[in-house]
Amino acid sequence: MRKMNLYSVPAMFVMALIVLSACGSAATATPNLPAVILPTLAPVSTASQAPAAQNTAAGPASTSSGIQWPSAMPADVPIFTYGTITGSNNNVMGNVQGAYNNVPAEAFTKYQSDLKSAGWTISVANQSANGFEIDATKGVRTVVAMFINSKSTGLTGAVTYNGHGS
Repeated sequence: MRKMNLYSVPAMFVMALIVLSACGSAATATPNLPAVILPTLAPVSTASQAPAAQNTAAGPASTSSGIQWPSAMPADVPIFTYGTITGSNNNVMGNVQGAYNNVPAEAFTKYQSDLKSAGWTISVANQSANGFEIDATKGVRTVVAMFINSKSTGLTGAVTYNGHGS
């Protein structure tokens, strides 16, 4: 039977403490980034960047539940008339959104044309077999139309307006 060295028992104890202390510190480390990133509002000149009047035109046909194009959507954002509207959000923080199902692939080129005709500048236009995204800007304001393929509802997604430029 092999005899243990007197120093090997304390050395093993110290090594065990080092290993255990490293495990505890990794599990309780505080991240350097905040858990929630809050958007900040940049000052906007009301003379040149003021949002347009509210959109009072009728949107696409409402669903059986009465969902329509968001009433808080600015009038210069073209009404998305492709697919079936499934939700509408008039958020007080400047984000306004209309959600859709069953959007045809042709909506990619048609809505780009609608946006350009309304004076929006297309900054992103990507289409693939999985869906499409259109980003448009007017000053600091943005409109994003993003749709992905869903097996049960075809192209599904939303048109989102942000009046803050963030």
